[in-house]
Amino acid sequence: MRRWWRWALGAVLLAAALRYATRFPWAHTWAALATADWGLLAMACGANLVSLAAKAASWQLLLRAHLPVRFRTTQAATFAGAAVGSFSVAVSGEAMRLHLLASRDGIAAADGARSIVASRLVEAAALGIGLGVFAAVPTGISPWRLLAGGIALAAAALALLGRLPWIRLRAPEGGPARGWTPSGLVAPLGFAMSGWALQWATYHWSIAAMHVAVKPSASMLALVLANVGGALRLTPGNVGVVQGAVLVALRPDGVRASTAIAAGLALQAVQVIPVAAIGSVILGRRGLRLVRRRAPGLEPTS
Repeated sequence: MRRWWRWALGAVLLAAALRYATRFPWAHTWAALATADWGLLAMACGANLVSLAAKAASWQLLLRAHLPVRFRTTQAATFAGAAVGSFSVAVSGEAMRLHLLASRDGIAAADGARSIVASRLVEAAALGIGLGVFAAVPTGISPWRLLAGGIALAAAALALLGRLPWIRLRAPEGGPARGWTPSGLVAPLGFAMSGWALQWATYHWSIAAMHVAVKPSASMLALVLANVGGALRLTPGNVGVVQGAVLVALRPDGVRASTAIAAGLALQAVQVIPVAAIGSVILGRRGLRLVRRRAPGLEPTS
């Protein structure tokens, strides 16, 4: 039943997308992309890559409190997972993260899955704190709403992190499952907040590269909408979701739809192409190592 629901929803979304695409002024979109500011796009690319590194560092700190996980393992798993997630639906990227975590450092799949859920809650709490900080910046949005929403999101995420028993990790020696102390969450939260700030910079600079006078509030709104709307990953790499988020965020400022779509396409290219290249190198090197390990045991051919 669940699979049928996904296929039906996917068909509806595809039909709506095709109908919209046939009537859209694509010529103006391509013209906006052709005149993009490559310097800003390069800055956005760098910010996106560093944000992924910060996300991996936050995850590694959560794991390291209970399990022996290497820094390079979580970095490789995060970049490879992001690369796979850029071309797939559902949780394929998370499955790749679990696979590399288990194959490189011997972490059980159950513990890896729990740690990913915990990292998502930390990221949600960090986003809430970030929204609270963002309330102090003149954005045109009521600062009290931002502050209240940020506090509510952070409090809910941290409460779940502390109260859900099934996401606690077991010690390697088989001791009782343990959660995370408030002091042990400071560093993961700090890295997660850095990751969100860099993601906001990625959105802001990608949109500004289309010669749009984008407000900080608009790029932040696009970031939040894209992450909320793309939580289920119904399309490969959330294609369409990112562009729709940018379109909705820029509409109040009177930005043309074709320009907003161009900004969304540029943003997704910044997020996908470099990460896919890095992920391919990581997975390719791993494949070569596996071949070399198996090579001595191969039977000679006549």
